[in-house]
Amino acid sequence: NKAMAMGDSLIKAAMIEPLTSGFQEYELKMGSIQTILANTSRYGTGLDEVTASLDELNEYADKTIYNFGDMTRNIGLFTNSGLRVEEATSMIKGFSNAAAASGTNAQGAASAAYQLSQALSSGTVRLMDWRSLTTVGMGSKNMQDGLIDIARAMGTLNETGTTAEEIQNDFNSSLEKNWLSADVMSKYLQIMAGDMDDASMAAMGLTEEQVTMLRQQQIAAEEAATKVRTFTQLIGTAKENLGSGWGKTWELMFGNFNEATEMWTSANNAITSGIDASAASRNQMITDFIDLGGRATLINAIVAAFGALSKIFQAMKGG
Repeated sequence: NKAMAMGDSLIKAAMIEPLTSGFQEYELKMGSIQTILANTSRYGTGLDEVTASLDELNEYADKTIYNFGDMTRNIGLFTNSGLRVEEATSMIKGFSNAAAASGTNAQGAASAAYQLSQALSSGTVRLMDWRSLTTVGMGSKNMQDGLIDIARAMGTLNETGTTAEEIQNDFNSSLEKNWLSADVMSKYLQIMAGDMDDASMAAMGLTEEQVTMLRQQQIAAEEAATKVRTFTQLIGTAKENLGSGWGKTWELMFGNFNEATEMWTSANNAITSGIDASAASRNQMITDFIDLGGRATLINAIVAAFGALSKIFQAMKGG
């Protein structure tokens, strides 16, 4: 019995679960495309750009300890805050790398990503937002120093009358001066994603030493996200890869966003028409019954039945 149970579990893990998780991943992708298109339509973003970004995140998820569901949820949050889909994609990868470098699990990273998306909407990362990062283990000294260097290079510190020394002495309190803008955080996360080369960082005003330090952070963060070090992580990444493969299979079967929309809409219209016709026929029959006096006849029959039952009960009681 134990051997059969183990065999059954292995079959489910190897065949059934990937198939169902792949279908869920496919449906999640279709829903996410709709959300992202709605969030980024003002930028003229098309289906091809959104699909390419989701495919990029899916490929990234297959290599890391985080899953595609987390990626799509976060990109919906980030684009809803006003980011372009390309920028949001890069930031999510960078955020995941930074979370992995801090040892943050997927659940903690998802919670922090939600709070960060709210901060991006307001244009400034404040103390409350920063605490959501530190609560899940993020916000290390390396991250703080990187943000300070970028803010100084972009001129944000001068604009808010804040000095690097003041921030380093009390990072949390310094956030009340609103020096940590959404642009500064965006640039840091894009660097952590590896999507900004050394020349681009230097063009921002970063020194050669600062560029080197940030590049080292990025490499270490990416390794933390992509290197598998435990059996649990191995199982998770394997399942993610299997699910992604089946997700592509389902997409080939049912079509991409436009194709699936046309197919399922047609199916829905056909089913709805049948249901509506059945309901209309039934309701017309009931209407005709009522028009012929059926309601009064039915009520009288019910009253008579209850009257007969009442007499029977009374007779039984008297007996």
